[in-house]
Parts: sequence; structure tokens; C-alpha cells
Amino acid sequence: MVTVISTEGSVPGKTGAYMLVGDEGRIYGTVGGGRLEYMAILKAKELLDKKEALVCSFDTSEIGTACGGSARLLFCPVNGNMGKKGTDACKDGRPYRLALPLGKGSADISYNTDGGKHRFIDDGYYYEDFNYDGMVYIFGGGHLSRETVPLLKKTGFRVTVIDDREEYADSKFFPDADNVLCMNYDNINIDISENDYIAIMTRDHLGDYECEKFALGTSACYIGAVGSRAKTEYINKRLASEGIAEERIKRVFAPIGIDIGSRTPAEIAVSICAQLIKIRWEKLKNN
Repeated sequence: MVTVISTEGSVPGKTGAYMLVGDEGRIYGTVGGGRLEYMAILKAKELLDKKEALVCSFDTSEIGTACGGSARLLFCPVNGNMGKKGTDACKDGRPYRLALPLGKGSADISYNTDGGKHRFIDDGYYYEDFNYDGMVYIFGGGHLSRETVPLLKKTGFRVTVIDDREEYADSKFFPDADNVLCMNYDNINIDISENDYIAIMTRDHLGDYECEKFALGTSACYIGAVGSRAKTEYINKRLASEGIAEERIKRVFAPIGIDIGSRTPAEIAVSICAQLIKIRWEKLKNN
């Protein structure tokens, strides 16, 4: 396992980026790509036989790139047997901790990243907390949802799809989703945390209104709603007429997504996914 533990200047990989390297040089993950990653793979293959941990510094100017920076990489051998500590999963399915037993010398290297909250080495084990982020709740199981869910999953989000029609709330349409639920929009019964995201894309104004009204009563870190500006104005006025404060209504990203000139469902899905990635990154920086 190769992890970027510090950088200076311009380098492709950021602190905390990591990859696993097999004995044939095949990798999972990335430390930034390019020449730096290639040199890291060669070093990892060299260290595989030694089964010892090592920290190496790479100056990009010395390895044939023009970035003008340097990076310190931690190389840790990972044992095949997970051991007794293995994987510690939480009951609610939110964060779970992966524990990998490391080889000789790994416990002697002090290393933390993400403030020590998500990854650390202790007592000969590498620990990482996965899924410490929340769930993306998508209201509406139509064609836009079907384009959006696979993108969100590929970029590391967990996704629950909710529709009020049984024929649309069908897991066969969403093989990548973590959950698919059938639920009336005027009686939503879901616990939403401050780490969760809500994306509203139902089939009509009434569904959007019901879901948005529910969303504004939660502590979700993100609320987005699909729709034209006229539709957004209509729903905002209706919410305001029911006494919902303007500052609360302004929490909603409507129209949803980043403006990239998207038109097709696939393009809109890209804009939604990009916006959620941005929100997630801002949360991580603030934490």
C-alpha cells in the first residue's frame, strides 16, 4: 500500500491519496498518476519481497517531470490475512472501519491524514473509516435518476432511491443503488442526518413540493431540486405561504446541479454529481 503523506510544490497526488500495488504491478487506486506513480509502482514491487515499511521522497525534477515539486510516500506491506481485527462494521450501515495488518516496521512509522479521523496506523494495523459521509437520497425513480445513480456510485457516494410508484421503485432499474424504497411523498418516514444529501427529481410539481417541504425540515447538508425557474418560483411561493422562512427556502439548489449547459438526462446527471462532489469536498475541508 502506497500513500502520499506530504507534498511540496506542484505534484499530481494530494496528501492522503493511496493505491494498492500487486506483485505484477497492477494497481487499485492512485497516488496521482504520471511518472511519479510509475516510479512508486516500481518501488512498491521492489519492496514486496522485503515485506518492510518504508518512507521515500520523490523529487519530480529528478524523475523526469516538469511539475517542480516533491512528495513523500509511505510504502506499507499488507498481509493477506485480515486477522482478528478485520473489518468493524457499524450497525446502522454508515461508517465502517477497515483494519489491514501491516508488515515489519509499519508500526514504527507515525502517520495520520484527514486529521487522523479517517486513516491512521496503530499497533501494526492500517485503519481506514469508510462511508463516513452520508447517504444521497434521490426522490423520483425516473430516467434522470437512472442516469444519476451510477455516476454517484462511481464517485464514492451511497444512494437511496425513493418513488411513490411501485413500478418505478424497483431495484432492477437501479442495480447500483444501496436501497430502493416505495413511499408516499406526503408521508416520508426517513431519518436524515447532517451528513446526508437530498436530490429531488419527481415527476410533477406536487411531488417536488412535498419532498422539498420534507427536506427543509431536515438537517441535510445539501438539498437540490430539478426544475425550471418558473417551477422553482411556484414551489418557493407555496412554501413561503405556509410560513417557511426565506432563508430556509434558499437552502435549496434549484435548478439542481452546476451550470454546464446540460440538456440531456446524462448531462444533467453529470452536473448533479459534480455539485455533490463539490459539497462533499467542502465538508471534508471544514472538518
